[in-house]
Amino acid sequence: MLVKVAAVQSQLGRKLSFEEKIHIFKQKPDFVCLPEYCLIDADVPDFARAALKSKDNLQDLQNLSADFSTCLIAGSVVEADGESLYNTSYLFDRGREMGRYRKLSPVSGELERGILPGDQIFTADIDGIKIAILICADALNIALFEILGKWETDIIFIPTTSPFRPEESKSEKHKRDNDIFLRGAQASMAYIVKTCGVGNLFGKPRQGRSLIVSPWKILKRVDIYSEMSPCILTEVLDIEELREFRKKRGARRQVVNR
Repeated sequence: MLVKVAAVQSQLGRKLSFEEKIHIFKQKPDFVCLPEYCLIDADVPDFARAALKSKDNLQDLQNLSADFSTCLIAGSVVEADGESLYNTSYLFDRGREMGRYRKLSPVSGELERGILPGDQIFTADIDGIKIAILICADALNIALFEILGKWETDIIFIPTTSPFRPEESKSEKHKRDNDIFLRGAQASMAYIVKTCGVGNLFGKPRQGRSLIVSPWKILKRVDIYSEMSPCILTEVLDIEELREFRKKRGARRQVVNR
């Protein structure tokens, strides 16, 4: 079973351009992933104000899924639940809402601004493919990948915003990719699609560090010259190959543990 995924590294606070939509449409992806906080405008002062626009933003994202006739991991929005605020990613399959995931591990800046942690891991079955969503700093918790591995997840989508690190070398970037995302793919025995945004979030610059990873290697990533620009990564993933790889690894582990 082959599926095409698209990591859409877009400009934060801006809807996709006509050209970007046409490019994605022509690719005919089965899954599209947008960045964390993808539609928060640069002039929005805080998360509470951002939450006021979440209903309209979610409608736009749901329509986008229908227009593309695809499964959309809709980046994330600031969602108000009573007096509480959450960093929430919605899943839309061809325009149908399939569920939502609230970030389990908000960073200190989010916590200080009122974002609360979620309390549940999220998975969904889309046409026989088991997918999961994590958001940004959730990827630093290897235990989440291990749990998703036990649940035999096929693809983990990770909407993200990465802080701008102007002094970081190429080798340091690649080491971080290996230490977090390749390690996560190996722990979960799943493909990982990480999608970053570019531009500014609350006055702080972000850089695109989007990539697509298998348990055996990094398949594709944004090069260092494109980290500050919108771009779209696509890759065809072989689900049967992944499951066979997972099955063989599981059999080896059983032999070692005897």
